[in-house]
Amino acid sequence: MVTNLTKQQIESIQIDESVIFLDYGETTERFLAPTRGGGEFAATVTVRDIEFDGRHGKTAGTQVIEEQGASIKVTTLCMSQENLARAIPGCTVSDAEGNAITNPKTGIIPDSAYLKNITMFAKLISGKYKKITIFNPMHETGFTAKAVQKAEGELAFEFLAHYAHTDLDGTLWKVEEITQAPAQAAAAAAAG
Repeated sequence: MVTNLTKQQIESIQIDESVIFLDYGETTERFLAPTRGGGEFAATVTVRDIEFDGRHGKTAGTQVIEEQGASIKVTTLCMSQENLARAIPGCTVSDAEGNAITNPKTGIIPDSAYLKNITMFAKLISGKYKKITIFNPMHETGFTAKAVQKAEGELAFEFLAHYAHTDLDGTLWKVEEITQAPAQAAAAAAAG
């Protein structure tokens, strides 16, 4: 039974919702809002155990990381054409005003379908922030549009990190602890 907590343990508690940016720090940076249910980051690994004669179970030093993955899930209430197009890789805007999007052609997904990053800021009790970034993210599963009386439409994204083809063992994700939210994140949170 826990009877005491340290100050550091209390200050490291993450509170409230996150703010999420597409292409944070880039010229194409965009605040994703309004959202519902906050953001959810996941990092995954697939570990293979090397089978050998005499093995009695999992053995240190005989395991290999075969695959890694990272994702950020977020649901937005903003059903803009830009967000809908972002939900299906390679969607095209079919008129100059951006009023219509159409399905993509079948085949190789263009590099332009991948964002540079998705960055999520989550506040700690201490006043610091967790800055969580995934790289080369793309939502791959499409979208559904539902209109219901006395409810808002929701657009659920699961952005998956991708290795760059030029760096097949590169960085998929990064979690930093920063002392204060950058001005863009603070302004976006205050405006929200």
